[in-house]
Amino acid sequence: MAKKRAGWERMIYYGNAGTAAATLIEYATDIDVNSPKEFAETTTRGDGTTLPKKTEQVVQLATEVSFKYIYRDGDAVISALIAAERTGTTRAIKVLRYSGGETEFDGDCYFEMNSPGPLTGGMEIEFTCHPTDDDARAWAVG
Repeated sequence: MAKKRAGWERMIYYGNAGTAAATLIEYATDIDVNSPKEFAETTTRGDGTTLPKKTEQVVQLATEVSFKYIYRDGDAVISALIAAERTGTTRAIKVLRYSGGETEFDGDCYFEMNSPGPLTGGMEIEFTCHPTDDDARAWAVG
């Protein structure tokens, strides 16, 4: 029987751009991977006796990776991620469904960062990854 997986089993790694990410981002909380697509309409007029039915085809693939991180003083991983975001430097990112499991995303990314500071909550930093091939490595999804 196939094992059911929980969200906490998803793993995310980072590393130097152009290489495979190998450093676990251990304090990541929510890790989201989405695969939106862009579509072009291909509807045809038909013979004029019935309403046309809208049809589309995929014209562009995309991926969206985001994660939250619990800030801890002196943590080298969060320092590296913040530095990459602030300087516009790319980093390798890899997301696995679970340890040893399928790769959901593997590629180099630029980052955007959001750091809300609720009075009654912990300090989480939200990162959004923007895939790129600027470092001669095309991103891939599993």
